Amino acid sequence: MGKREQILVAAAEEFDRVGFAATSIAAVARRADVAQGTLHFHFPTKLALALGVIDEQNARTFAEVSHDAASPTAALIGASKQIADLLRTDPIVRAGIRLSLERGEFSGATSSSYEQWIGGIVDVFCVAIGSGELETDLTPEELGGSVVPYFTGVQLVAEVRSGRADLDPAVAVMWRVLLQATAAPAHRARLLGVVADTFHAAG
Repeated sequence: MGKREQILVAAAEEFDRVGFAATSIAAVARRADVAQGTLHFHFPTKLALALGVIDEQNARTFAEVSHDAASPTAALIGASKQIADLLRTDPIVRAGIRLSLERGEFSGATSSSYEQWIGGIVDVFCVAIGSGELETDLTPEELGGSVVPYFTGVQLVAEVRSGRADLDPAVAVMWRVLLQATAAPAHRARLLGVVADTFHAAG
């Protein structure tokens, strides 16, 4: 692990533990086991450090979303599982999500990242509707603009209730609700089976 990533991980652990306001550069440097001068070389300010964590969180989570033409909806279900796993295991992803909800000085960056997220999910819903997997009066824009905050809310409530221990079944239920409302009858049973297989939940 290079110095920059070492610092980002340490910063993420501090941001995830106490939030942006209570995190100090000194604490991050201690956790990263680097001199403060080394930290400032890579990240001149605490704001730059937070933005670095948010950027890396976005890169790691965006990488999980694919445009699988064979079954775009199944690809989204799989991506949600991978992101749920990252939320439990990756401090950078957890911290990036926490920072994005704190807003403050980096609200512009976090707003932009959510717009990117919604745009990417809208693209997948366009393919899913076009392929006939989904059959709904909702537009891809309406679906994307609803599913991203739905998932965000599900993972936040899971964090409060159980430290995300119950995140998988909660996301599975989210998908069951969505598919009952939007899946084309010819694809519904298969897609509900994908949810059951992906999350090891009752279909």
